[in-house]
Amino acid sequence: MPITMATIGFCSLIWFYLWNYNVSIEKFGYQYEKVVAGRQWWRSISASYAHQHPLHLIFNMASLWNSAVMEVTLGSVAYLKYTFLLVLLSMLTVTGMSYLAIRYFDRPRYRTVYSLGYSCVVFGWMMVQCEKLGGKMSYFGLMVPARLAPFLALGITQLIIPNASFIGHLSGIIVGEFIAQDFFFWFIDPVFFVVLGITCIGAGYSYMYGGSNEDESDGDGFLGFGTRTGWHRVQQDEEANENRTEMKVVNGVLVRQTAS
Repeated sequence: MPITMATIGFCSLIWFYLWNYNVSIEKFGYQYEKVVAGRQWWRSISASYAHQHPLHLIFNMASLWNSAVMEVTLGSVAYLKYTFLLVLLSMLTVTGMSYLAIRYFDRPRYRTVYSLGYSCVVFGWMMVQCEKLGGKMSYFGLMVPARLAPFLALGITQLIIPNASFIGHLSGIIVGEFIAQDFFFWFIDPVFFVVLGITCIGAGYSYMYGGSNEDESDGDGFLGFGTRTGWHRVQQDEEANENRTEMKVVNGVLVRQTAS
């Protein structure tokens, strides 16, 4: 299961970097206003692999590992292609559903709220796995049809974490259903590389010309897990305290003294 293990390692490294350097969610999270109006399309990719809190990372990576059987069943190459589709199409679905919520359901909050995490892909693969396996499965002691398990997980997630991204998780389920029904049978290698190339060019272009990392705080966080300062920032603060100086007049002479 090389793709699954590589994804877990990649997401873990990104989390450590963001934690260590105390990078704010505004710099990499998905926000409808910035992606659509600001043309910062790259945020759809960066937000998918970033996590703000270790528990968020652990939950998503544990769920991804539980779905690793799909990589064994489909093969690593096919698994990689469908994972790419889940990342790309689930974020497009999030954008579309956010537009509907803002335009027709009077939910202006979806314009500025931030979201992040691998949950879209996790719920997508959960849907594919349940559709392929079929039958019934035990979920918290309840025997439910396998195809309903992702929706049950969606509801339980919202109960446990009320500010979790309902639209994001539902988008993953929707795209996962299309994949499970072999709707993307035409997504062969040449098509995959063309779409991948266009995505990379679009993300790179939007990063350079659509704005990249403005340090703004005009939004709300979906997950509400908070932030934590890494050892790098603590070390910088200690060095700053050690190097802090003050000016004093001694015997009519202005001298610089290091603060204790």
